[in-house]
Amino acid sequence: MNSILDQVTTVLKRWIVPTAFWPRKRVVLPDLTIELWVCQRKLPMLLRADAIVVPTAPDLKMVFGIAKMVRDMGADAVQYEANAVAPLEPGDAFVGTGAKFRYKYTALTVIFDESKRTSAAFISESLAAAMRKLREKGARSVVVPDYTENLLTQPNWITTEQRQQTAAITSRLLVDAILTAGSNVKTVRIWVWDPANASYYVAELDRLKKNGRQAVTA
Repeated sequence: MNSILDQVTTVLKRWIVPTAFWPRKRVVLPDLTIELWVCQRKLPMLLRADAIVVPTAPDLKMVFGIAKMVRDMGADAVQYEANAVAPLEPGDAFVGTGAKFRYKYTALTVIFDESKRTSAAFISESLAAAMRKLREKGARSVVVPDYTENLLTQPNWITTEQRQQTAAITSRLLVDAILTAGSNVKTVRIWVWDPANASYYVAELDRLKKNGRQAVTA
């Protein structure tokens, strides 16, 4: 009976009840848990963490994509704080205030240079820097949103194929950067805010399973 009930619950979670209520997938490592959350254009209802991370250029302006969404959630407070310390070098990060009732800190990761060019090194180094600074503030859980939209140079004119290619690359870069950052925090919750990109992150977490990691579907 319990087996049948478990199977029914799994189906309900995947297909009937909105995925905003729980993570779609979870990977458990010895010193880090990675969760995948999917919700269209808004922070999932039950997704809570000590901090959220967003991508920026050296000027720390939160003007596009996920950075703009997070800026609006925090009523521009972190932008005022960031303006006082900008510019920062690519690969660095700034930690400022969060959004009331959502998260305590906002971390701005500098993944671009002044010419809006990015690299795997910039993404990895800036995320690691953010995690270290958040750990110093006592953060144990962090939301890392999908950076795909921010990495598209002209998102309104990009083709579907180009968008898919960018999402595939971004998911690999972010998951690898999270692993490189190590155990600075205990839980990283990846938030995919465009459901069309979710399959790429599922594939990356499955890759960890194939490499000997323990993947658990939530």
